[in-house]
Amino acid sequence: MFTKVLIPYDFSNDSEYIIRCLKNIPQIREIILFHVTRSLYLISTPERENPETDYARLRLEKVKELIEMPRSKVRVVVEEISGGEVSDAIIRIADREQVSLIMMGRRGRGVIETLLLGSTAWDVLRYCPSDLLLIHPPGKPLRLSPGIRCPDLFTNVMLCKDFSSPGIEDLCMDIYPYVTSVELFHAVTRGDSEEEVNHAVKDAKEELEKVAITCNGKDITCNIHVRVGDAADEIIRFSEEKNISLIVAKSTGRQGIVKKIVGGTTEAIARSARKPLLVLKKHDARS
Repeated sequence: MFTKVLIPYDFSNDSEYIIRCLKNIPQIREIILFHVTRSLYLISTPERENPETDYARLRLEKVKELIEMPRSKVRVVVEEISGGEVSDAIIRIADREQVSLIMMGRRGRGVIETLLLGSTAWDVLRYCPSDLLLIHPPGKPLRLSPGIRCPDLFTNVMLCKDFSSPGIEDLCMDIYPYVTSVELFHAVTRGDSEEEVNHAVKDAKEELEKVAITCNGKDITCNIHVRVGDAADEIIRFSEEKNISLIVAKSTGRQGIVKKIVGGTTEAIARSARKPLLVLKKHDARS
């Protein structure tokens, strides 16, 4: 499970909303609040103090006080960079701390405002081995009111199945005890004729039925769904129709939504889906 969580925090609505969602992720043992500032100098040294760095640390300490999780250790880390990309700093600390999950918002401001819109998000997604949870508050609130709560992420989970190995259902074993229902989903994206498409749909349903038997054996309500069309469009449309609480997909695979169309499908889901998106990357660790 996600015992060590890294939160790149930029003091935006999305960052504040993520803090509210922490309680909905079971078994967290350690939380790292991470902020990046730009150095005022070409070369940073201990003798050269940056007031922005000190101010960010003080603000994060205030955020830390808002996290009411007595069984979880909370640390504040502020890193000042004089060059390079923000994604590099995120990847460095994720590797150094061996985090099991990175939680990020879709929108931001300051030095990480391009996340999920430009190269920073792509670099974190492609090069950081940690699992990634993208989550944001509903709508576009100018200010996050106290009444906006984070819903339970595991009530109605959508697993995007691509039939590559390891199966996404195997990667989700740790979260099954907390899941109420699962929607197994596959999108048929190719076929030169109607006959080929129908055959692919039939095969997909048969494979999903096999997985559903395993899920039902864990006392989880499991439904199967096969759609025909663009993977990203069908995933987003389905998540809205069924009021999905969490979309789960692998980062790679023979037909994985990240690797299938390099950049395009992932970008479309990350930017357009209004539901939380969990991208599983640590395949080797689970398989």
